[in-house]
Amino acid sequence: MVIGLLGLTGIDVVYACAGLGALCAAVLPTALAKRPLSLPMVFLAAGFLVFLLPLDALPALDPVRHRSLVEHLTEVCVVVALMGAGLAINRPPGRRAWSTTWRLLALAMPLTILLTAAVAGWLVEWPPAVALMIAAALASSWRPSR
Repeated sequence: MVIGLLGLTGIDVVYACAGLGALCAAVLPTALAKRPLSLPMVFLAAGFLVFLLPLDALPALDPVRHRSLVEHLTEVCVVVALMGAGLAINRPPGRRAWSTTWRLLALAMPLTILLTAAVAGWLVEWPPAVALMIAAALASSWRPSR
């Protein structure tokens, strides 16, 4: 399939999007340092905007029909978000230095996950497993502004 007048095939567009994503991942953290935005928020908005474009090349979103794919993608997203959050912690070892982190992990994160899952289940009427997965992904990807 050829897209537009540029003569790009589908794989060319995939490579261009991957390259643009890598460039944005390298440049945006510095550009967003003083703003109340994070890199995941920008990429989520960009993905939403891409799927709003009237292109026939994008697949129809049907998470029920492609359940296995959606499950694996959400698992990968949660693992990547947790790894990113873990790598962002720059504290020296020791009980005193980690006391705030342990309070956040033991109290704030589970409460955030439970409240977000409850709101997703109540407002959006998602099944509990879906609401809990989204809540865990959101809670693990949030970082306080520096």
